Formats: sequence, structure tokens, C-alpha cells
Amino acid sequence: MPTSTRSRYDKSGSSTKKALADYYVYAPLGAGELVIEKSRELSKKAWTRAMRDRKQLLKGYRGLARRGEKLVASVRTSAYTRRAVGQAKTARSQVKSAVTSVRKTSDATATATKAAVKKVG
Repeated sequence: MPTSTRSRYDKSGSSTKKALADYYVYAPLGAGELVIEKSRELSKKAWTRAMRDRKQLLKGYRGLARRGEKLVASVRTSAYTRRAVGQAKTARSQVKSAVTSVRKTSDATATATKAAVKKVG
């Protein structure tokens, strides 16, 4: 058992300062290594979460696509849709016949006008 109460280091603390000075290079290196380790952990977590979120997004997208497909099928087979398509076809044929009638009438008017000019002229 030691009988001395004297500290291993002298009272001025120069040995403590020397010990700290000897390790001043190691602290930044340790901090850098810690940063790299944490960034790897965060990167892995971010990748895992991105893949999970991507899967959820694709699942939601597919669900919306299925709903849209059902809606389109429903609208196509709807009686209202068939009636509207039939009315559009009827309107189209009526417009075509009206255009033909107007064209024939304008041609007849032009011919009659030319004949009248020859008689008067």
C-alpha cells in the first residue's frame, strides 16, 4: 500500500496538458469517423423509407387506375352514354344534309342569277 498522498502528476498540471496535447489529433479523426458512421445509417434508413414509400405510391396509383378503368367501362355501357352517342350521330347527319342543301341552294341561286342577267342584259 502506497504511503504517498502525492498525485502521479505534478501540481502544475503539465503532464495533463501534455496528455491532452498528445491526443489533439485524434479527436477530429474520431468525430469524422462518427459523422461517416451516422451518415451511412441515415443513408440506409432513407433508402429503406424511399423504397417503402415508392411501393405505397405504386399501390395507390394502381388502385386509382383500376377505379378509372371501372368508371370508363361504366360510362361506355351506360344507357345515357349510348343515347348521347346516338343523338350526336343524328345531329351530325342533319348538319351534313343541311350543308348539302345550302350548297345546292346557293348553286341554284347562282345559276338563276346568271340566267336573269342574260335575259335582262
